[in-house]
Amino acid sequence: MSATEARIDVACPAKVNYELRVLGKRMDGYHDIRTVFQAVDLEDALVIRPAAELRLVCDDPRVPVDGTNLVLRAARRLRERASVREGALIGLVKRIPVAGGMGGGSSDAAGALVGLARLWRVDPECVDLAAIAADLGSDVPFFLHGGTAIGAGRGDEVY
Repeated sequence: MSATEARIDVACPAKVNYELRVLGKRMDGYHDIRTVFQAVDLEDALVIRPAAELRLVCDDPRVPVDGTNLVLRAARRLRERASVREGALIGLVKRIPVAGGMGGGSSDAAGALVGLARLWRVDPECVDLAAIAADLGSDVPFFLHGGTAIGAGRGDEVY
């Protein structure tokens, strides 16, 4: 990676649900839903740099930076799925309200998947980023697409 590519910046937008219908409980404990997702201009930012280890730092002390954070969980799953040995220093600039229902953590996880795939030169189709995203959480797949979309299933089916 050249010096100009040693830093990857990823914008991670918030979302609102224009409509949300709960259709019933599923056998797996989740609910079947129909929703209309809309990405909005409010964004967190990820700054990703090569590093020997995988590490997350955040400007908001309310955000955990340990293994419970979706960003690190996403990074670990991608690294495992792609058999990557490198690490990364991931800086999270938090602007989406924590636990505000706007999908900040999910957006950050999707941003980490996209940014780290670029850093580690992983083909997103070969590792199936969508499957990793769906495993991380119901909103995460939407943030791989953004814009306006219909969500179905437990929210992980995005059209």
